[in-house]
Amino acid sequence: MRIFTKKLPHPDLPAEEKAQLLQNSEYQEMMVESTFMYLTLDLPTAPLYKDEKEQLIIPQVPLFSILAKFNGATEKEYKTYKENFLKRFQLTKLPPYLIFCIKRFTKNNFFVEKNPTIVNFPITNVDLREYLSEEVQAAHTNTTYDLIANIVHDGKPSEGSYRIHVLHH
Repeated sequence: MRIFTKKLPHPDLPAEEKAQLLQNSEYQEMMVESTFMYLTLDLPTAPLYKDEKEQLIIPQVPLFSILAKFNGATEKEYKTYKENFLKRFQLTKLPPYLIFCIKRFTKNNFFVEKNPTIVNFPITNVDLREYLSEEVQAAHTNTTYDLIANIVHDGKPSEGSYRIHVLHH
C-alpha cells in the first residue's frame, strides 16, 4: 500500500506565513510503501437527532463508499496533539485473504462511543480492482473476494459481547 502524507500548517497562521511554510520540504507530500495485515475502514459519524416519527435513525452506508479511502485520490485529515496531516492511501498489492476492520468505537476524554452505522456489503464478488494503482491492475488477475467470516459486537462498548459467523461448507 502507498501512503501519501502532507503536513499542514497551523490553521490560525496568517495566509502569508502559511504560503511560505508550504514551500518548505517539511510540508511537501511524501510517499511511503507499507504492507498491511488488514484495512481499517472509517465509518461516517452517526446522526445525533431522531427522525420526524421520534424514531432513532440507524444510518446505513455501502462498503464501497467507506473503501473510497483507498482509491489513491481521497484525502483525509489526521490530527495529533501538535500537528495536522492530510493522508491518502492507494493499494499496490492484494493479499490472498483480506480483513476489513471497521472502526466502530471512538474514545474521548469522558467515555467510549459505539457508532451503530450498518455497513451494507455484497457477500460474494467484492471487486477491489478500482482501488489498485493503474500500473498494478494488469498484474492482478484475481481482484475479487467472497465473505467467509464476520465478527459482530453486540451491546454497549464497555460490556458487550462478540458473535462470529463463519462460512462452512
